[in-house]
Amino acid sequence: MDKGFIHFCRNLFVVVAIALLAPSAAAAATDPLLGDQWALAPDAIGAGEAWTQSDGAGVLVAILDTGLQLDHPDLAANVWTNPGEVAGNGIDDDRSGVIDDVHGASMFDGSANVADDNGHGTHVAGIVAARQGNGIGGSGLAPGAKILPVKVLDSNMSGTTETLAMGIRYAVDRGAKILNVSVNTDTASDDVKSAVRYAGERGAVVVASAGNNRRNIDLLPSFPASLSDPAVFSVAAANDGGLLWDGSNTGLLSIDIAAPGARIASTTFRSSYQSRTGTSAAAPFVAASLALLSAARPDLPMSTLRAAITDTTRRSSLLSSLLGGGRLDVGAAMHRVVGAGWRTAGPAGGATAASLRLSTRSKVRAGKRMKLRWSAVGTETVAKWRISLNGRVVAKVPATAAGVSRKVSRRGRNVWRVVGFDAAGAKVVAAKRAFKVLPRS
Repeated sequence: MDKGFIHFCRNLFVVVAIALLAPSAAAAATDPLLGDQWALAPDAIGAGEAWTQSDGAGVLVAILDTGLQLDHPDLAANVWTNPGEVAGNGIDDDRSGVIDDVHGASMFDGSANVADDNGHGTHVAGIVAARQGNGIGGSGLAPGAKILPVKVLDSNMSGTTETLAMGIRYAVDRGAKILNVSVNTDTASDDVKSAVRYAGERGAVVVASAGNNRRNIDLLPSFPASLSDPAVFSVAAANDGGLLWDGSNTGLLSIDIAAPGARIASTTFRSSYQSRTGTSAAAPFVAASLALLSAARPDLPMSTLRAAITDTTRRSSLLSSLLGGGRLDVGAAMHRVVGAGWRTAGPAGGATAASLRLSTRSKVRAGKRMKLRWSAVGTETVAKWRISLNGRVVAKVPATAAGVSRKVSRRGRNVWRVVGFDAAGAKVVAAKRAFKVLPRS
């Protein structure tokens, strides 16, 4: 087995420290660093639009990197906790091969010590899931997601293909469907190829940084980004002008998308913040986008969510000459997956506003019954639901209900609408979802 070294192109990775004052009481509901996070601005990648539907709540994202500062004040609330492990009992309760891996594991020594001794892993994690609206630091793109840290790199941002392969398998076995791998190596090892295939067979996506060598990785590959396995989602770095960052690798065949990667402010170790530049910072924006989409449509496989992202990128002739895709637009991707179920009121990044998601089959034969189910958050004041089909009220059910079923006959496009009302009759939340009725078989 080839145990080649994995690494980052440190000579092109720019790090700038950011000093933050403790927030005042008046700023407690804001993130003081948000103004420095250009990638989250309204016209950048559509983050605000996506946040109206989802903040990534409940979605697990594995960060295979230098580890994580578990108690970072902007991340601690979003760190994954292993439900199969009992903390501190010295027993491998879940039989993962790691004792007491309550919050992830290190692939170097098979321990539960994921402490970040470089800062890179914590920076990547913050891009994904730094808390929003807590009055400190900035925000992640998926501020409600959970982070699973898997240490595959040391304090010098070095490791082996063996640690990377082990890390991929560990993360997948813990239930992660989204793996951020901001790691690059020139070695196409069989163990990494096998691990990536293992991830794909289990429905996971490996979001991989393209690398920072200013080279075409179709000709001079960088792994795992250059792997042709469909589980790999490779990401180049763009700047705030919508152009490719000049240190980013390119490749029409190898690279799927460009995402913000220049001057990216995020968390780092020692409870601080930094601005960093490189494809390592670009990959987690794509991983976080998958988390947002997955939280909005948990019924869809990662392959469909990935396709929604690649199909809705912002394209330009220049990018098209360098990459296989365009620039990330998570707002457009969210519209693609939510469709007619788009909510006019949603979390808006704070996950506190009432929101409603409808789920039903996309098509049914005329004369058959169509089931509709719904799930809601922030709807404690709802006293009853009113369900309409094509503008006609078909049911009024109590707040405890979560679904109805009706026989449908009108061919073509049909639309469900669910409205939640409080005890006084005021509308709390509403949502629509369309489906198609086919001719009788």
